[in-house]
Amino acid sequence: MNAVIYARYSPGPRQTDQSIEGQVRDCMAYAKENNITVLNVYADKHISGSDFTHRAEFNRMIADSEKRQFEAVIVWKIDRFGRDREEIALNKIRLKRNGVRILYAKESIPDGPEGIILESLMEGLAEYYIEDLRQKVKRGQRESALKGKAVSGQAPYGYYIDEDKHYQEKEEESWVVRYVFEHSSAGETATDILAQLQQLGVKNRKGESITKNGIYTMLRNRKYIGECTYDGIPIPIPTLIDQKLWDSVHARMKHRPRKPAAFKAPERYLLSCRIFCGECGSLMVGESGRGKSGKIYHYYKCAAQKRKGGSDCTLKTYRKDNLENYIIRCTIQDVLRDDVIDYIADEVVAISKKSDQEQRLASYQASLRDAQKSLKNVMSAIENGILTPSTKDRLMELENQVEEYKALIAKEKLRKTTITKDQVVYWLNLFRSGDLTDEGFRLRLLDVFVHSVYIYNDKVVIAYNYSDDDHSEPLNPDVFRCSNIHHRVRHRGFEPRTT
Repeated sequence: MNAVIYARYSPGPRQTDQSIEGQVRDCMAYAKENNITVLNVYADKHISGSDFTHRAEFNRMIADSEKRQFEAVIVWKIDRFGRDREEIALNKIRLKRNGVRILYAKESIPDGPEGIILESLMEGLAEYYIEDLRQKVKRGQRESALKGKAVSGQAPYGYYIDEDKHYQEKEEESWVVRYVFEHSSAGETATDILAQLQQLGVKNRKGESITKNGIYTMLRNRKYIGECTYDGIPIPIPTLIDQKLWDSVHARMKHRPRKPAAFKAPERYLLSCRIFCGECGSLMVGESGRGKSGKIYHYYKCAAQKRKGGSDCTLKTYRKDNLENYIIRCTIQDVLRDDVIDYIADEVVAISKKSDQEQRLASYQASLRDAQKSLKNVMSAIENGILTPSTKDRLMELENQVEEYKALIAKEKLRKTTITKDQVVYWLNLFRSGDLTDEGFRLRLLDVFVHSVYIYNDKVVIAYNYSDDDHSEPLNPDVFRCSNIHHRVRHRGFEPRTT
């Protein structure tokens, strides 16, 4: 039987990687005792048994089970698999559909209806444990809050927690809190305050400079005005900032003036570093200009013309939006055709089959065939009465080789990501139906398909990505000069005049 191991340990100060090592060691011993070949180990660290969403290795194991390369999952005990009966049941169903059973290294679960009842009972106990622990922790925190003790493990900046679990002012930090509030009330920005704190050499508890986000967090923390509660229970905490100063700062934050372009993203030129002047071969760069109405327009311009002193290049300036839209439309029309998609899909599948992984798999399969052929020959010799000590040793050696190669092949197939033609066609067709108004989609389409663009005064030449080789250097524009197949790009004239 081929199997994989799953191990996990929960968050906590006493939980370390030694827990994983111990679980794996016991599971390996169980596999050896039961003549099971272990193909892989999946391990989640610092993850609760009730959290199935963030258990990356667990979810990868469930997905890998669909490849049907292993027949069982070995876990140390039932609670390592999970502590939520509903999620456990759903994942068991998924494994069962894929022909995978769960084995427990340190718990004996018999087959049959009795085993099902016992396993369900133990799953319920695991869920009960985590829920009981959660209630006990919350009850303990409520009791601590009723006694005026700190509930959280770490005090906010400006405080510390004493031996009796009470909040106390930390003078070497509290002056920084007052400094931030007073200067913010006086009208200074977070950037100004941050610069002043850096000059004063103020550090956070990690020994790093306080950040702008740290200042905003500080200004919003109501503990500094003596408000600290847990589950509606007030907890005493020293007041560092009086209510008047707090109200002053928050009145400013509420009515803080914002510049009109404070959150405006810079203009992105989607063809940057892939568009060239067809007249002189220079890279084309972005430029902006203001029209008579005051509106700002963006263009692509030959870099040689833009340098000081100008250039003899006669290439016109092109409107950014019109040119980008045209290139994107041409890409969709030229590349995303049924015949081209079919050709690309065939090539991608062919390339994926040339991978090192495929070569290793083919090598293992060839070695397995050779070992099986030799084994068959030895068995034929034995059947014909040829039985010597060397024949027996050779028989055992070949049987071991056959099992080893089968295990290696199963491991490679488990790791192998098979790319099918249908998957490639589906992925390419997504570009057909993409949102052409979405900048992210437009940029992704250009990155995938467009190698470079050459602009002339009377035509545009697009060079598409056509192989898996690296052609990062620009193509020689001379090869396009005599082309009779081209399209003109026209639009209404703006200042400066464009074509």
